[in-house]
Amino acid sequence: MLDLISYQEGQLQGYLAPVYQCVFDKIEPEVKFVELPLKRGFHHLGRGELDALLPLARSDHRDAVAVFAGELLTADYVFVSLRPLPPIELAEGLRYAIPRGFIGAQFIPNGNSVVTEVGSWSQLASMLKYDRIDAAVIPKLMVYDVFGAEGVNVYQQLAGRLPVSLYLSEFIQSNGVASEVLDAVEACRIDNPVSLITAEETSGGQEGDN
Repeated sequence: MLDLISYQEGQLQGYLAPVYQCVFDKIEPEVKFVELPLKRGFHHLGRGELDALLPLARSDHRDAVAVFAGELLTADYVFVSLRPLPPIELAEGLRYAIPRGFIGAQFIPNGNSVVTEVGSWSQLASMLKYDRIDAAVIPKLMVYDVFGAEGVNVYQQLAGRLPVSLYLSEFIQSNGVASEVLDAVEACRIDNPVSLITAEETSGGQEGDN
């Protein structure tokens, strides 16, 4: 499973499914789901053709397009490598890879870093294995799924933390639905998203020195 949340067989699935289902269970309107690429989803959200988009970390760029629904959880993002690296903020000339349009790009240091965008999470493990990159940037919750299935021992450095929730269309501000969603997010907020993963899944990686 290389998605933190997806919609399959008529229900939400993935690590984050329970916390988002908690939100939808607490609001009155019936919820219908459709899966879209992120860029297209924001296009529809801005035009009022969608009411909400998830799961999304908060950023200034996204705040300019839609309404952040309040913090549902805090996500850790990590630099993942197959060898120990110096502290990322001190390293120069490293090669990074991220999925196309991924918000984790903001954690990559400016300067002479080389950044490659890929089409899927699964490509990151291969690029590290064949020494095409030095580090990948991914949500910590996805480390096991991207790397653990192949038994790869990886090193992790914390890249940063961001609040994660839903983004709402400005067009639903006047009908009361937005306030219902905000109240539901507050009620369903979790403090430890890593608890959504089993102890077996979190035991596969090595922590870097920094």
